[in-house]
Amino acid sequence: MPTSYNALALEVARLRREVNQIKKGQRVAHGASIENAALEVKDDAGTLRVTLGVQSDGTVGVVAQNGPPPGALSAPIVTPSIASLRVTWDGALADGSALPLDFDHVAVYVSTTSGFTPSTVTFAGTITKAGDGGMLPITPLPYVEHYVRLIGVNTSGIGGAPSAETAGTPVQVDGPDLTAGSVTAETIAAGAVEADKLAAIIALATRIVAGDPAGARVELNSDGLKVYDGTGTLKVDLDAVTGNATFTGDITGSNITGSVVQTATTGERITVNEAGANKVLVYDATGRAVGELSGDGLGLEGTSGAIIWIDPDSTYPNLRFYTADGANSAYINIVEASPGDADIGITSGKFTATGGDMRWRTFFGRDFWTAERIRASNDTVNIGGRIFMSGTTASIGYQDATSATQRGDVIFSPGNALLRARLQNTPPASALAGIYSETAAGHTGLMMGLYNTDAAAYRFRVDLAGNTTIGGVLNAPNIATGSVSITPSAANTPTSFVLSGLNVAGSTFRGFVTANTTVPAPSTGSGGAPNGVNSVAISSVASGGATIWVNRQNTTNTTVNWMIVGS
Repeated sequence: MPTSYNALALEVARLRREVNQIKKGQRVAHGASIENAALEVKDDAGTLRVTLGVQSDGTVGVVAQNGPPPGALSAPIVTPSIASLRVTWDGALADGSALPLDFDHVAVYVSTTSGFTPSTVTFAGTITKAGDGGMLPITPLPYVEHYVRLIGVNTSGIGGAPSAETAGTPVQVDGPDLTAGSVTAETIAAGAVEADKLAAIIALATRIVAGDPAGARVELNSDGLKVYDGTGTLKVDLDAVTGNATFTGDITGSNITGSVVQTATTGERITVNEAGANKVLVYDATGRAVGELSGDGLGLEGTSGAIIWIDPDSTYPNLRFYTADGANSAYINIVEASPGDADIGITSGKFTATGGDMRWRTFFGRDFWTAERIRASNDTVNIGGRIFMSGTTASIGYQDATSATQRGDVIFSPGNALLRARLQNTPPASALAGIYSETAAGHTGLMMGLYNTDAAAYRFRVDLAGNTTIGGVLNAPNIATGSVSITPSAANTPTSFVLSGLNVAGSTFRGFVTANTTVPAPSTGSGGAPNGVNSVAISSVASGGATIWVNRQNTTNTTVNWMIVGS
């Protein structure tokens, strides 16, 4: 048992508490304040139901606590929509009783499994309109059967029992469904509407924010496009009023795709991807395009209109030069005839001349160089002068690929020069020999030789001693030969024949005759009659002819061979 002293102390403490309670009640009843505290309201069982005043997190307000869970709600009404379901609650409890006064909202749960238990995994959203029912669209959903249940939640955040479930299956669009007014905002799936389905101009009366509206975000509004960091500081500003773009940081390692970048809109400028052409264009002060960098190569245009164009994609990468009117061009190109080669050609513009449309070309190939006149339409055909050099030969002359008989060139090789043409020598007037050939010491071959390939024989040859051999008939303008037939006018009587119409070269002329006969001297025949040739002779020998004589024992026609030599 407590001592009287202890009992007195306990009684005093109790009285103090009661006095404090009385004071509190008097202050509240008479409009007094609660000083940095909260007023708790408890039910008759002592359970906290409301906290009024300063809350545990430092805020001030009226917070409901530990309210009884609402009863089970009526089953949801599920209406199938395109790729979605519309969930409607009629605002009633399943048993028909009145909604509790602390009813706050409806939690909606959706699953593809019948008889499921609502959980955070199946939570789909809330219907916040308390007491009068409401609707929640759920999208997008796959085209299979879904089950929907509702749970009522009071102002204390306590949920009641789940409602009965209602099944529904989202529908797919069918042609007849797409009539005017058949598609509403609630039934359009997120991301389903693309740019080409929108109007040319879409006016927004508010802003679009991606991220934290007060922190890191991208914001699109009537002022333009803004990008903010986590502190709310503006980092990127695309101003709709001025058209200016401001970046507070660096643009590093970025790709700009499908856009036009230009230093100005008119006049002297550089543009990138103008008109989606994937080109870099350079304009002069007059607004004329004078430079291009594209997948086709690099081009530059001068003030006259002449163009220089580098084409790396051609079969033979080339640098081409165009005339001011663009009608003609010359070019330098590289050719890899064999792997690893870097042959180079320089080709003039085309021109019309003998042979058709022609070009001049010089080409540096694998260990050879040539300069030639080629056909513009077919550069394998050369017609005209040509020079060719290699490590073993060199040639210069004329070639016509369309007619081999027109070739006229000289091919030089070690110790030899081969002439493939008729030789015409027209030396100038001088005291020197028109054609001069001198053998080196120790030479053992011919001084000159004319060889017939078909006959496989020399037709003319001069050896080191000067001996000359002619393999055919020698014809000379100072030598004339022939034969005449003379019938003696009488036996043993000289009869003449005048030879004329000749043109033997020379100033002094000599004549030679002989009878073509088997009886060159006086003789008799088998019958004893004289029939021999007494003599033949020639007189009055000149360039134009001579007189030939025959004296025979009878009058038999006699053939006389003659020769006149001029000197």
